[in-house]
Amino acid sequence: MKGIGKALARTPFAVTSKIGMSKKSVDPEFEEYHRHFSALEKATEKLIKDTKAFSEAVSSLFEAGAGYSTHVSIVFQPIAGEYDLIGKHPDAEHTIRNVGKYQTAMEEMRSLIGPELELINSRILGPAKEFQSVLKTIRKTITKREHKLTDFDRFNNSLTKLRDKREKSLSDEKNLFKLEQDFEIATNEYEYINNALKQDLPRFMQLTTQFVDPLFNSLFYMQLNIYYLILEKMNSFADEAKYDISNVPGAQIAQEYEEKRTDAWSVIEELNIVKRIISVSRLVQANRSQQGLGRTPSTATNSSGASNFRSPPPGRTPSASSYTKAAPPSPSVPSMSAPPPPYTPGGGSVVAAAAAKRAPPPPPPLKPKPKPTPQVQYVVALYDFMAQAEGDLSFSAGDRIELVEKTQSAEDWWTGRLNGQQGVFPGNYVQET
Repeated sequence: MKGIGKALARTPFAVTSKIGMSKKSVDPEFEEYHRHFSALEKATEKLIKDTKAFSEAVSSLFEAGAGYSTHVSIVFQPIAGEYDLIGKHPDAEHTIRNVGKYQTAMEEMRSLIGPELELINSRILGPAKEFQSVLKTIRKTITKREHKLTDFDRFNNSLTKLRDKREKSLSDEKNLFKLEQDFEIATNEYEYINNALKQDLPRFMQLTTQFVDPLFNSLFYMQLNIYYLILEKMNSFADEAKYDISNVPGAQIAQEYEEKRTDAWSVIEELNIVKRIISVSRLVQANRSQQGLGRTPSTATNSSGASNFRSPPPGRTPSASSYTKAAPPSPSVPSMSAPPPPYTPGGGSVVAAAAAKRAPPPPPPLKPKPKPTPQVQYVVALYDFMAQAEGDLSFSAGDRIELVEKTQSAEDWWTGRLNGQQGVFPGNYVQET
C-alpha cells in the first residue's frame, strides 16, 4: 500500500511535467550513461535471440540434410522385381552406388553436431542470460532513481511556489516547514542513488567489454568447428565417391542438370496416372458416346403400349430385374363397331311385380380413415451427376435430394426432386441419410 500511495502522489507531477507546467531536473552526465546502458540492454537481448536462432538453424540444417539423404536413398531403392537395378539403369550407376554412402555421411554429421550445439547453449546462451539478469537488476536501480528524481522535483516545485508567495498564512508556514523537511530528505536520497549510478555505470561498461570479448571468441570458434565439420565430411564423401568438387558456377551446374535429365520428365507427364482426373459424369458420357451405350427406346409393342429401356447407372453391373423401366400403359383405342342396341324390358307380369317392389336403399359408405402423411426422405449426393437425357436430374456432390421414388436395388434409377425439378438419377451416386 505504501508503494501505491507514493505512485498516486507522483502522478500529478508526472502529468504536469510532460505538458511543461512543472520543471523537471536533468543530469546530462547520467543521461549519457543511461543512453549507453539502454543500447547495451537491446544488444544483449538481440545476442540471446540470434544465438538461439543460429543454434536452431544449424540443428534444422543437419536434420534436413539427414532427412534428404534418407529420402533419396528410398527413391533409389530397387523396385520389387528389379533385382538388377544398375543393369537396367546404367546411366544412374554412379548415383545408385553412392547414395547409401551419402546417407551414412549425413547421419554422422547430424550425430557429431550435437555436442557443438550443447557447447553453444552452455558457453554462450548461459552466460548471456546471466548477464541479462544483471542488467535487469541495474534497470531496477535506474527506475528507483527516476522515482527519487520525481520526488525531488515535486517537493522542489512546491517549496519554490510556497516561498514565492507574498502573504503567507499560519497554515502556509506549517506547510513550508514540512516541505523543507521533505525536500531535504528527497534531495539526499536522489543525490545518493544518482551519484552511485554515475560512479558505477562507467566501471560496469568497462567490465562488460571484458565479459563480451570471450563470448565473441567462443562463438566464433564454435561456428568454425561446425563449418570445418561440414567441409571435412563433404570432402571425404567426394573423395570416396569420386565426385568433382572444383569451384563450378551455378549456371554450369544448372546446365549440366538439364543435360543429364534427358526426356524423363516428358515421359512421366505422358503417364496416365499423372494426368488430370476428369469427373465421373464426363467419363461416363464419353464412354457412352464411344460405345453407343445410350438409352434407346424399344421397338417391341404389345397390347398395353411400348416399353422404354433405360441404361443402368455407370460403374456398377445392373440386376436383371431392374435393367428395364416400363412406361405406363397407353390408353386403349375405342372400337369402330356400332354400339349395342338399347335394352328393352319385357312386358311380363313378373317383371312388373319386381319393378313395383323396390329394394331398400343401400347404407351410406364409410368414411375412409385418413392416411398418415408419408415422411419425406432425403439422400445426399456422393458424386457429381450431369443429366444424360431428358428426364434426368443433375446434381453436385453434397447436394441434399428429396427422394420421391426408389427401388430395392441401388443399381437402379431412382426418382428425386432438387431445387423444384424432378427427375431420375442413379441410385449408386447417393447415400441415404
